[in-house]
Amino acid sequence: MMNQMGLVDPRPPTAATGFEGFYRAQHEPMLRLAYLLTQSRAAAEDLVQDSFVRVQPRWADLESPTAYLRRTVTNACYSYHRRRRREEAVAQSRTTARPDGVEAEHDEMWDALARLAPRRRAALVMRYYLDLSEADIAAALGCRKGTVKSLTHRGLADLRSVLEP
Repeated sequence: MMNQMGLVDPRPPTAATGFEGFYRAQHEPMLRLAYLLTQSRAAAEDLVQDSFVRVQPRWADLESPTAYLRRTVTNACYSYHRRRRREEAVAQSRTTARPDGVEAEHDEMWDALARLAPRRRAALVMRYYLDLSEADIAAALGCRKGTVKSLTHRGLADLRSVLEP
């Protein structure tokens, strides 16, 4: 099948081909991943949209665009948390009252997850909320499968220590 520029497209034709079809297929899963990592719907939407914008120029050259996008979303969530911590530190240094930016509907598990280190939180969210394999998580986090096992094990131990008295 020829694309608009007259080049042969190696991907099989589907109802929604090209980057638009990729966007439609991956938007919801990536939004779910970003929400679980940030616990903010608005931040998740912004981060996923920015990630698609970053991936789009490279999309045609990628061997595994889904894995690359997942890694991009995960890195964007890490950056979001770093920025947020810096902003909160600056806000607290200016005033003694803590800014109220916490969403109302949190339960104990979300609070416990929020206390984990970002990589441990990401490993647990991808494993138990998104049901990804260790290989997929390793690709998303840029580490080995053994590291994923270690992050998951240590993250669960941290959760147990927080949740169990």
